[in-house]
Amino acid sequence: MRYFEDIPVGEEVEFGEWTLTEDEIIEFAEQWDPQPIHVDPEAAAESVHGGIIASGLHTVAIAMRLWVLEWLQDVSNLGARGLSELTWHDPVRPGETLTVTGCATEKTVPDESRDHGWVSYELAVYDADGDRRMTMVSDMAVVRRDA
Repeated sequence: MRYFEDIPVGEEVEFGEWTLTEDEIIEFAEQWDPQPIHVDPEAAAESVHGGIIASGLHTVAIAMRLWVLEWLQDVSNLGARGLSELTWHDPVRPGETLTVTGCATEKTVPDESRDHGWVSYELAVYDADGDRRMTMVSDMAVVRRDA
């Protein structure tokens, strides 16, 4: 188990890849974000996007899954107080392979707490060409080792 003290600021970690299919994009969107650009190929083709694109929430879900499975499940995480940034830079399309990376950007210990510190953690999602598709910064509470 990693604690607050074990998380280095500035160290970038890769959490894996995920390739999206059109069926997966539509299935996710039908349940969580049923806009025509995500669920209706004909309507999406007539849109400014020229075809089906993944919901931004789908991109967030993929980033979270890979982050949790590859890194966060081994951290003494108490949860997050929120997101300080969530930006979708470009749409994600069927057939694209996304890579998720992360990096602690800042650590602080609140005056009122001896048991945890705050870690600002940036997740980034890239396409196969290395173009950034999404950025998300989470501020999470992490248990201190000697708490």
